[in-house]
Amino acid sequence: MGTQHGWTRRELLELGIAAGLVPPAAGRLAAGAATSRPSRNRAAPRNVIFLVSDGMSLGVPSLAEPFSQMVRGRGTRWYELLRDPRAVHGVCATESLNSPVTDSAAASSAWGSGVRVFNGALNVLPDGRRLTPIAALLRQTGRRVGLVTTTTITHATPAGFAAVEENRENQAAIAPQYLDVVDVLLGGGRQFFLADLREDGRDVAGEYAAKGYAVWTRRREVISGARPQRVLGVFADGHLPYTIDHAASAELRADVPTLVEMTRAALEILSDSGTGFFLMVEGGRVDHAAHNNDAAALLHDQLAFDDALAVAVDWAAEREDTLVLVTSDHGNGNFGLNGVGSSYEDSQRYFERVQRARGSFEELSARLSGAPTTRPARDEIRQVVESVTGIRPGSKEADAIRAALEGQPPVVSHQRANLVGVLGEVIGNYTGTGWIGTTHTSDLVLRSAWGPGAECFVGLMHHVDVFAQLAQLFDLPHRNPSMSVEEARPYRERAAVSLHPHWLNRAAPQRGHAGAEASTLRA
Repeated sequence: MGTQHGWTRRELLELGIAAGLVPPAAGRLAAGAATSRPSRNRAAPRNVIFLVSDGMSLGVPSLAEPFSQMVRGRGTRWYELLRDPRAVHGVCATESLNSPVTDSAAASSAWGSGVRVFNGALNVLPDGRRLTPIAALLRQTGRRVGLVTTTTITHATPAGFAAVEENRENQAAIAPQYLDVVDVLLGGGRQFFLADLREDGRDVAGEYAAKGYAVWTRRREVISGARPQRVLGVFADGHLPYTIDHAASAELRADVPTLVEMTRAALEILSDSGTGFFLMVEGGRVDHAAHNNDAAALLHDQLAFDDALAVAVDWAAEREDTLVLVTSDHGNGNFGLNGVGSSYEDSQRYFERVQRARGSFEELSARLSGAPTTRPARDEIRQVVESVTGIRPGSKEADAIRAALEGQPPVVSHQRANLVGVLGEVIGNYTGTGWIGTTHTSDLVLRSAWGPGAECFVGLMHHVDVFAQLAQLFDLPHRNPSMSVEEARPYRERAAVSLHPHWLNRAAPQRGHAGAEASTLRA
């Protein structure tokens, strides 16, 4: 017998047992349990603010709290929310239609259409059937929609709420799909909208302008106070810079808005609506930092995301009609702090060294790759690493970094046999931080809800259940078709995006970060 999501209960239990999420005994006891959730009498929200810290394993908010205390002298808003008796909390299972480990496209599609799809696909079933995402459904009710992100606005997570595409990599095709569907678009990705940057020369930004969208490309437009009804804001050719790099550059600070500034602008624009709105806000580069095993970049971007959460909660607190949801699409790397020293008493002292960093591993790898000599000496490597991370590696560690630069990294873990994996291990020797790899993980992710309808999001859910609850709260009658695991199995060899891990041999991340996550998925 199949569940409402297309998996048989046996398949779900086997998957949970294999992933360590369900003890075998519990699986046997639950085999005949009902999977439907009880109905509730609920107050329906007029607005929903849906915040996503992409790639956020549970260790990220756990360490963001003490890191915030260290660098800002105060805690995080998410921790405050976790203590708030008015908020409810739970966890999400994240598996996609073809794997216990999801990518962002499949996870976002589950939120966006209430259906599991293959990794790499955006609201398209393996047999080619195209699904209707929530943005289109909301527009049919007269509600307004906004997408805000620190990645390209056409990246997998924002796209899953509004676009339909067989391959998430086709961002040029995603760009025009938001037209007349999404009212506010703020993030990166000029290369997919501006005629002189697109490979086909199409003036997609001009098409938006012709339909009444204001086109913003600089921070000054975000903070000017101008609040047009519809906005396409793209502030970098690719992704927006990491927060740690943004803070270190006067030029970037002048040109590129912060996630807080974009979130505030989106709320001010969308709130001028008589019918309500849905706003998705993504801290997308948390995921990229996790792929790069970059503790400092990850934590600074998580704090930037937490500041955006504070804006959302404060805005909603002044009203009684807005639901705030905050969660992640999947874990990544399972970032954590290891016990260091006798009785682990040195863990805090080691962790405090993370705050010495003044740049991301993306910046560091660029400097290492651009070293004056073709084969940088130990001291040159040590000096460059120290200039960015505040940590001077030892001689043998410098040799390991040089070997990775030359495409011959030491192989202990295949996941970390690349430059960023080696850098993560080396810096972790001094900070106590650690990773299990450089890719997504199957672990449950944290979810919090605050405001009217929050009681619908307590306990263990799958991402598709989140869509179902939102559809009920918004009174959306449409339900998309779905496929079971068994029905989808014959299509696996024809999946749009290969998961072959060719990237294991790469020496360095892509400059400009066209997508660390995407590079792990491309064949």
